[in-house]
Amino acid sequence: MAEQLLQTGLNVLSELLPNSVINATPTPLDKQLYDTDVTIQLGKKTVTLAVELKISAQRLVMGQLQQQLSGAVNPTLLTDYVNPILSEKLRANGINYIDTAGNTYLRIDGLGSPFLVWIEGRKPVKRAEEKADHAFTKAGLRVTYWLLTHPDQINEPMRTIAQQAGASLETVHRAKSSLQQRGFIMEIRKKEWALVNRKTLIDKWIEAYATRLKPSLLIRRYRQLKSASTNDWTTKLLDTPMTQWGGEPAADGLTGLLRPAEWTIYTRQSAKEVADQLRLLPDPEQGPIQVYEKFWPQDEPGTFVNPLLVYADLLTSQDPRNGEVAQKLYESHVQRLLD
Repeated sequence: MAEQLLQTGLNVLSELLPNSVINATPTPLDKQLYDTDVTIQLGKKTVTLAVELKISAQRLVMGQLQQQLSGAVNPTLLTDYVNPILSEKLRANGINYIDTAGNTYLRIDGLGSPFLVWIEGRKPVKRAEEKADHAFTKAGLRVTYWLLTHPDQINEPMRTIAQQAGASLETVHRAKSSLQQRGFIMEIRKKEWALVNRKTLIDKWIEAYATRLKPSLLIRRYRQLKSASTNDWTTKLLDTPMTQWGGEPAADGLTGLLRPAEWTIYTRQSAKEVADQLRLLPDPEQGPIQVYEKFWPQDEPGTFVNPLLVYADLLTSQDPRNGEVAQKLYESHVQRLLD
């Protein structure tokens, strides 16, 4: 699917720039921030677009995309369809885009003079049904998460992984097969396997988690009593480890760089127990406190959920403050998962 999307994007570029020479060079998986460098030769000038491929814009996580393209020259999204709302967000964040329908926004630096292509209003192209990727289904995401947070246990029996990840044996088998086919599990010695290309895998897990699994885990939204503030999260005692902080409170606790405007809580308790304990009032529409069901069966000690999940929460939030904190959290706590 990614190869087909890339080829369609290159065809769109060729139609827009008929006198140019266009080539794509994939970024190596082990060094990958974004997917592909696309070089465009126009006369004597050559420029490069840093291109991130997204099979479906419906699963786009803006914070993650910004991080993947951070610091890149001519950052560009290539996806199936960019609707007017998304196009405005992308332009506001300085990100070019091309979709398979032909909607395009390209503001290219490096040609010596201003260059802008802006086409909008084209309708989406109907896509063929995607083949299920078992590592990133609702059930498969639980297995992939467990492997990412326990990479040294990838050679454990499938039954053990199933118990630890809270998944069926069939789900574990399908997820591991999918990861192997996609180059994330490799045999390093006879019958000994390793989880590789983990940074790319983390990015793909976050993207799928945000759109496929996390929405189904939300139990309820709440707000505090009028006299309370979300900044006061440190004064609230949770029934740990059954209930733990995620999102902004956890990021503040781990980095000290964020004053939470929203609370994310992961729990194995009932919503009523959490609400009573923290003196919360239901607010299903705009409540800044979101209580989620834990999707992993084994509680780890401590006040906070795993830093990988905190990182995912920050990247999938709508608060632009969280992008920089997410990067700091990645460097201090998440990057160790790549070792």
